Amino acid sequence: MQKYTVLRQHIGDRPYEPGDMREAAHADVAHLVPHVLEPIEADDLEPIKAYDGKADAKPAARGKKVAKE
Repeated sequence: MQKYTVLRQHIGDRPYEPGDMREAAHADVAHLVPHVLEPIEADDLEPIKAYDGKADAKPAARGKKVAKE
């Protein structure tokens, strides 16, 4: 079983809050990675920053429209 840090509140086998640790089979939670759960490596001891529901960056601006002549 793999250990995961919970990034966003969700209900699995019990309710989970951001910062909780969850242990589950990868096949059971693969659809939750990377937005809800973050795998914990053996060396990682600190929980990963909780998901705040905001996008990482703004989308790129669209190109300028060219005036017809």
